[in-house]
Amino acid sequence: MPILIITIYYINDLATLQRWHSQTQFVAYQMAQMIQSISQNRSSKAITADDLRNIVAAACLSIYPGTTMFTENNAKRSASFFGHNPLGYIYYVKGNDDGTASVVWGRRFHIASYQMTSPSKMSVDTYLSRSNVKNLQNAAPSEIYPSLTMKPGDKKIIVECCIHYSQSGSYYFTDGRATANVSPSKAFGLYLLSLTPPKTRNNNNNDAIYFSSAVIFSPNPYLFTDTAPQ
Repeated sequence: MPILIITIYYINDLATLQRWHSQTQFVAYQMAQMIQSISQNRSSKAITADDLRNIVAAACLSIYPGTTMFTENNAKRSASFFGHNPLGYIYYVKGNDDGTASVVWGRRFHIASYQMTSPSKMSVDTYLSRSNVKNLQNAAPSEIYPSLTMKPGDKKIIVECCIHYSQSGSYYFTDGRATANVSPSKAFGLYLLSLTPPKTRNNNNNDAIYFSSAVIFSPNPYLFTDTAPQ
């Protein structure tokens, strides 16, 4: 009987891990679709930083219903309903004439800091160190990201979606619990398996990023330029 119970819990944990990965993959696909379509009825097709904020907030509803992805309106602590929040990256990559590729720009989006109470408060910044996409120029496409393929003149977008759960002293659940006192395994619904932040391709000292998934696509014309969304 103990072996049977352990086996059931183990199978549950494997299914739970797969579900989290599937959810971030689904968010990445939703973001890609919204990026392609959000500005098509506008005179200016260029994607803006506010477009990205709204896209992230809409796509992440499949994981975070209602306002649970946001932090509470508290200047003294960063607290959210689940203790974790969406985080991700978007990269614009060009293919070079010699078969290499270059990342033209990259941006991170996150909703984990103090008083990020709505999409308009979401951070869109240049902090890329915990990504699985390498911010490289004149490199083999697969070195930038393993599944990236580029031809000379190609323009591609990489959307990477993950979940941020930090156990540093400044993060809390809205019920008052400190994330420092709640293991990642418990926070993500595991019973037996021990969960730690996996190494990322850009930073072996990752301490808070989980369940990374990426989608690569060729953007519609006029959506992006060599200048990152403003």
